[in-house]
Amino acid sequence: MQMLKPVGKFVARVGLGLLIIAVFVFGVFPTGRYLDQRNDLDRARTDLEEIQTENNDLQHRVDLLGSDPEIERVARDQYDLVYPLDEVYAVLPPAGG
Repeated sequence: MQMLKPVGKFVARVGLGLLIIAVFVFGVFPTGRYLDQRNDLDRARTDLEEIQTENNDLQHRVDLLGSDPEIERVARDQYDLVYPLDEVYAVLPPAGG
């Protein structure tokens, strides 16, 4: 077998170097971006599920507030409202307690 000439060795080394660079450019770097995008997609799906759950809870609350008993309960509990002629009592804690 004939030994490669110095020019042939140089071309072979440059070709090998270009091949290694091509593998990194077209193989390794896009794989990293793909994994980052996949992680971003997983986070977005988790966020979407949380938002959908919260949205369902809020829709349930809206449905409840469409009924008179719930409106009355909120008015009494949160705003201390009463019907006319109702008597309001306030229970105070014991003195010095």
